[in-house]
Amino acid sequence: MVHTVTGMELDTIASLSNSVHLTFFGICLGALVAFGIVLSTSQITEPLTYSAYVSLLAVSLIGTSYFGLRGVIDYREARRKVNDLKLGKQ
Repeated sequence: MVHTVTGMELDTIASLSNSVHLTFFGICLGALVAFGIVLSTSQITEPLTYSAYVSLLAVSLIGTSYFGLRGVIDYREARRKVNDLKLGKQ
């Protein structure tokens, strides 16, 4: 079955594919900022609580890096595929 697809529809399809990684990037970035603010502005005296915040900060940093990188890679791949389709390449 063959369907006619316009360039605008291809752009819409390509932009939807990387939204999951960008969503998790935003969540992790928000958590990174929140845990960073807590660690920099409050005096946490209990070692277990302090280590929990540091661990959560590290996990948020790793998640932010991973999902940010995956979002950029997915965006570039989607743009490349759409451009190839628009130019008639397979």
